[in-house]
Amino acid sequence: MRKIYLFAVIFALIAGFATYFFVNSLQHNSAVTGVKEADVLIAIEDIEKDTIVTPEMFQVTKLPVSSITYGTLVNPQEVIGYMATETIRKGEQVLASKLTDLREGDNGLESNGEYRLSYHLGEGKYAYTIAVGETNSVACFLRSGDYIHIYDRMGDEAKNPILKNIPVLFVGTYSDQKMVRSGAETTSYTLLTLSLTEQQIETLMKLGENIRIVLVPYAEGASLTTVTTEPVTDEEGNTVTESSLKEPQTNYGMGEITTAPPSTTAAS
Repeated sequence: MRKIYLFAVIFALIAGFATYFFVNSLQHNSAVTGVKEADVLIAIEDIEKDTIVTPEMFQVTKLPVSSITYGTLVNPQEVIGYMATETIRKGEQVLASKLTDLREGDNGLESNGEYRLSYHLGEGKYAYTIAVGETNSVACFLRSGDYIHIYDRMGDEAKNPILKNIPVLFVGTYSDQKMVRSGAETTSYTLLTLSLTEQQIETLMKLGENIRIVLVPYAEGASLTTVTTEPVTDEEGNTVTESSLKEPQTNYGMGEITTAPPSTTAAS
């Protein structure tokens, strides 16, 4: 009986040494060959649905390439300021499919098959829909992304437009837009959805159907809606704000527009 116990102890020691040397061998081989890693963005706290992502919510982490989920983002500029369309849990890789861009005018973006117009309205802008006819809609030539002037049809013909360079968000209904994205062509519509301020909405509500719409050349509409104010220091050292007219995103119909990608900055 003692011999059996002795053999059991000997075999246990042999197994222990074998396991030790095997683990050391794996660690040595791993250190020699190395594991290919890459930077990815990881949530460091729960990011709830419909939350705008800030730099404090994620960090750049190195992970083995084999463990990185397809669609995981690596550039912080592709996350900051975006909105989560689904909850992203702490420690989870940040996927592009769970974020949506909030920039105004991104009218073709859908998240998980659903378009949310409210995600893409700029600060102080509201979506407002008006009814139009063939004459009032420039014979149905208006399209998403166009700019229009709106006149008071019952007022003095010599007056200036009551609203200028108004962006057209959509023509027709939501189902019409789904058909457009599937390849169908819009041939007629009776509704226009516009991007307006509260004051502009009040103006249109007072006019009701007494409006006339004029299509504006895209280059003109785009340039006049990209005026911003920037801080400028004058000769006396005082800081003032001046208007800055940015180059509109148009090439006047001469080839494709290309925009340089944003610079990559690691999150702290």
